[in-house]
Amino acid sequence: MATPVVTTGNFPELLWPGLFEIWGDSYNDNALVFPKVFQQEKSKQRFEKLQQVAPTGLAKIKSEGSEIFYDNPLHGFPVEFTHVVYALGSQITKEMWSDDLYREMAKIPRWLARSMMHTEETTHSNILNDSFTSTTGSPDGVSLVNASHPLLSGTTLSNQPATMTDLTETSLSQARIDIGKFIDDRDLRINVQGRLLLVPIDLEPTAAKVLNSQYEVDTANNAINPVYNYIPYQSWKYLNDTDAWFIITDAEEGLISFERWGAEFDRDNHFDTKNLRFSATKRWSQGYADFRGLYGSSGGTN
Repeated sequence: MATPVVTTGNFPELLWPGLFEIWGDSYNDNALVFPKVFQQEKSKQRFEKLQQVAPTGLAKIKSEGSEIFYDNPLHGFPVEFTHVVYALGSQITKEMWSDDLYREMAKIPRWLARSMMHTEETTHSNILNDSFTSTTGSPDGVSLVNASHPLLSGTTLSNQPATMTDLTETSLSQARIDIGKFIDDRDLRINVQGRLLLVPIDLEPTAAKVLNSQYEVDTANNAINPVYNYIPYQSWKYLNDTDAWFIITDAEEGLISFERWGAEFDRDNHFDTKNLRFSATKRWSQGYADFRGLYGSSGGTN
């Protein structure tokens, strides 16, 4: 397949004087959200592997003269992050480059950088968009948000509500309780706290109301709101489900993003055609190890 090339025939208006304005080539973009959601790590090799180890469990009563009960740590689930190269380029004829009166084609490197930024937001947000159904990259074989994550002890643990529910004062309060009851893979209670409420842009008004109201929301009751200022919230325009919501917790090795190399921009000239070529590349991977890094609800049924 021939590489597409921008020629003078593609943009004839840019070759003539008198244009009042060029529009549509520049918009204000949102600040990156995925660094607030994913643990950021650097990588110096082709892939990164994480290995779960579950420590010892509860102690046992030792009667007089009896032997100590021995319990060994357990080898848990491995997870591998294989880095992917993302790339995009543009090619322009020398004639188009030199005849462009408005230097519009000179913006191509900036446009490539913008495309790379949006690609990162898309690939990272898809981890959450697919979190209720996909098992791709799952260490334990079930979806990231699931009612029955298998533990090495033989029991299970949920990181979702008992019944999927919309974001409300009550549901957020229950989520806080559910997270507070998280256990490790030996069924021991652990201290995990929510650190960020993540919502689609559609739920931003609801999140603001639920978290910033000192008293019960949408009632005349003079009772305190138990989740007032519980955690900060962040809307993310890349979340597809308009009523799904998530709590990012402080569990270590939850959602993780590895950067193998940063964005690189190159420019070269094709010898035979004299076309100018621009490219942008970056290599990264994203995923998760410990599902306890996330609590989510797909929203109530309509």
